[in-house]
Amino acid sequence: MRKWPLAAAALLLAMPTWANTYVVGFEDTITTQSETSDYDYNDLMFSMSGETLSLVSNGTWYSKPVLGTSGTPFWNRHSYDGANMNAGYCVYGGGNCGTGVGLDPSAFYLASGNRQSVSNVFFSANSSVNGSIDAKFANDHNVLGWYNVSTPDHINWLASSYEPGDVFHFTPDGDFGLVADNNGGSGQSFYSTGVYGTPDDVSHFAFFGTDAPEPGPAGLLAVGFIALSFLLRRRMLAAKR
Repeated sequence: MRKWPLAAAALLLAMPTWANTYVVGFEDTITTQSETSDYDYNDLMFSMSGETLSLVSNGTWYSKPVLGTSGTPFWNRHSYDGANMNAGYCVYGGGNCGTGVGLDPSAFYLASGNRQSVSNVFFSANSSVNGSIDAKFANDHNVLGWYNVSTPDHINWLASSYEPGDVFHFTPDGDFGLVADNNGGSGQSFYSTGVYGTPDDVSHFAFFGTDAPEPGPAGLLAVGFIALSFLLRRRMLAAKR
């Protein structure tokens, strides 16, 4: 009986807790499934953070893969922008994406069970969301926006979401998805929840998240279990005297 707090604590400490910051890569090109060599997902790279921001999907988080052009995971492909410039190099570093320093080298990436893109991703937040454009490798006039998942027809385009260095802020009115357009809002729009299909039938977003450095709720609960275990053990030793 006295061992269950430590066992529970170990289990909780092993559970991944996520920081409230995400890096996202957007792909603005439409091709057929057999012509995905330039699906590098680096056309617009941006970060979002918020105190209560959390990502919701049916995908799985994976650790950094071997970077290259294998096609696995889905963003790990050749980039027409140059060698070693897909979204993976932008996030993890080691390539020719900007200065070569990764945006988040310890990040995990989101993918399906066969390492393909996840077509239904949205966010939950009940406070403000802050973001910045970290990199862009496209001639198109890409722009970022968000929408309430219950009203996807109403897009809130973000005025400062075009070029590296742009920062943006918004307060969602419920669960929200991301949308990006390759012509300033009047071109082809791509939704993170897949509410509108695209000709290639794949998601045009790649999501990366980082293991939280600070204790999340599970971590704090684990600390409580450890403290309880020591307290119980101390009382049992005192009772035997």
